[in-house]
Amino acid sequence: MQLGKNREKTNKEQYIKLLEYLRSVRRDIKQDYLLKVNEFFDDSDRKAAKNQKVDFSTVSLISGDAVKEGYAVTAIIRQCEHLFYEELTSLNKLMAIQSGKQTIADSQNSIVPEKLVRALVEVVKPLKLNADGRIALYKTFEVAVFSQLGFIYRELIKQCEADVIPEKVAVEPYRGVPMPAPLYVVGEIKENAKPASESAQQISAEFTLLQDKLELWRWAHFPSAYGSISVTGHAFYEQVEIKNALQILQQFNDDTDPGENKRPLKWQVLKKLKELSFSVDDKILAKQDEDALDLVALIFSEINKDESLQKSVKMAILQMEIPFSAASLGRCGIFFNPKNPVRQLLDDVFAAGRFLNTEACDDRLIQQRIASTVKKITRDSGFELSGWTAEASEFSLYLSKQKQHSQNLEETAKELMINEQALRTSRKIVAITIENSLMGKKVPTAIVEFLHDVWSEVLLDAYTGKDELPEQWEKTVRAMDELIVSVMPPADDHQRKQILTLLPGLIAALRKGLKQISYDKPAQARFFKDLAVWHIILMDKKVRDDVGEQRIKGEKLKAVTLADASLEQAKNLAVDSWVAFSRGSATQWGKLIWKDAENRLFSGKNGVKMFLITHKEQPMLQECLY
Repeated sequence: MQLGKNREKTNKEQYIKLLEYLRSVRRDIKQDYLLKVNEFFDDSDRKAAKNQKVDFSTVSLISGDAVKEGYAVTAIIRQCEHLFYEELTSLNKLMAIQSGKQTIADSQNSIVPEKLVRALVEVVKPLKLNADGRIALYKTFEVAVFSQLGFIYRELIKQCEADVIPEKVAVEPYRGVPMPAPLYVVGEIKENAKPASESAQQISAEFTLLQDKLELWRWAHFPSAYGSISVTGHAFYEQVEIKNALQILQQFNDDTDPGENKRPLKWQVLKKLKELSFSVDDKILAKQDEDALDLVALIFSEINKDESLQKSVKMAILQMEIPFSAASLGRCGIFFNPKNPVRQLLDDVFAAGRFLNTEACDDRLIQQRIASTVKKITRDSGFELSGWTAEASEFSLYLSKQKQHSQNLEETAKELMINEQALRTSRKIVAITIENSLMGKKVPTAIVEFLHDVWSEVLLDAYTGKDELPEQWEKTVRAMDELIVSVMPPADDHQRKQILTLLPGLIAALRKGLKQISYDKPAQARFFKDLAVWHIILMDKKVRDDVGEQRIKGEKLKAVTLADASLEQAKNLAVDSWVAFSRGSATQWGKLIWKDAENRLFSGKNGVKMFLITHKEQPMLQECLY
């Protein structure tokens, strides 16, 4: 109790009194408990207890403390059953052989965990302890006493084996007289000790591990409808009987909603088995059969929760639960072997049914195929392995074709998206290339529009094939640069001669590029006519700078201030005036290209922006030339 979560509620004085009380009754607890356990071996007492009648006049609602105590007791029982399952199973088999039976139920074993724990509860109840005190005492017994049950069971197994298997007598055989065969061999005893339901298959290590995990799940979710059924009988239902009950349930469950909330399938099976049974013996489900039904029920409960399934598809798949359960009896490989046809068909149907859209025609066809497959399994051949095998093979082939078709469409969509993304990237690079070529240059508006609207397509075509023909991209960029140079006024005769030299090759490159993009022939003729006129004008006379035709692109202006002595002179500057600005020992010339009441914009000889000044600042004006 000192280690429990309620330790703060128990003060030191209470703890001392409680400890003294427990020490005083310790001997009584031990004696009463041993007497109670001893009663389990008295057949008459057990029969009398079985026939004891219930006094309904004393029945009342259970209290909260009783519920808490009952939960703690049940948890201890389940934990012991889980820890010592193998020892209990072996002990029951040997006890069955001793009594001349094939199997016995846990109720016929006098020292199963449930009986031992319940005996402790009866001994502890009369003590002067509250619910928390009794629970603490139960847990103390669990750690100190019930944890040793494995050792006790193993010792009993040794004793039972000694009683069942006669010891071999080491007698020297007479010469010529063969030794008599032993009455029993261990292998035969183990085989005879198996329940009838186990003889149909060898329980594999994988399924045993799966059973252990199921027990842990039951323990974590206790109490739940998937908990182990209390053993009350001494015989097991045959798998043929269970399949018969499942088949009847399948016939009468056709009109019900498979997704509705209801108890796990094993309870429905037990109810139907009791209705069909005419035996005087109380039968139960064998451990592996109960676990198989619970595993199937858990699988389909998860399918029912899956939100990726449309309701109609989900209802169709859930109808496979009963046939799947029937097919899993005696075939534990279904649960861990994905190549098993029963498992494979369920996996494929589930995979095909996910993420379907009822609006899409192809998806509706898949829904129809799933419904057809489920109908065959539930109506025709779901209780025979051959039916599952044939349908699994057929549906697997269908699903493979469907996946291939979907993958082809996905690859096409991906390729289009990649190409579109690459095209957008290519267009950005082409636009940047054009802007870089025009940067700081005075080019006629018509040529600028031609480069952005027409020649950009030629550049784009060359850039997309850059990996295969890198020289084509270089030629189209060079043609653009030469075109820009050819429409700018030459600085001197030498530059004019250079332009005249490159014009034939430029015109040929332009025509080839426009032909490559199938540019409109009338528009092409007009462009070359206007270009020829422009070249003639530039080559024959000097052209004045036209600031209005200039494309000024993104140059950051430098800050300049005017001196007080030059302030009045700067205000009176006329547009196109040239001004010398001193920068330390250097001089920079700027041309006034635009002004308003407060601002003045200057550019250099090449038309690139230089300065933006205001009258509020203090520039240093060296000289003004008109």
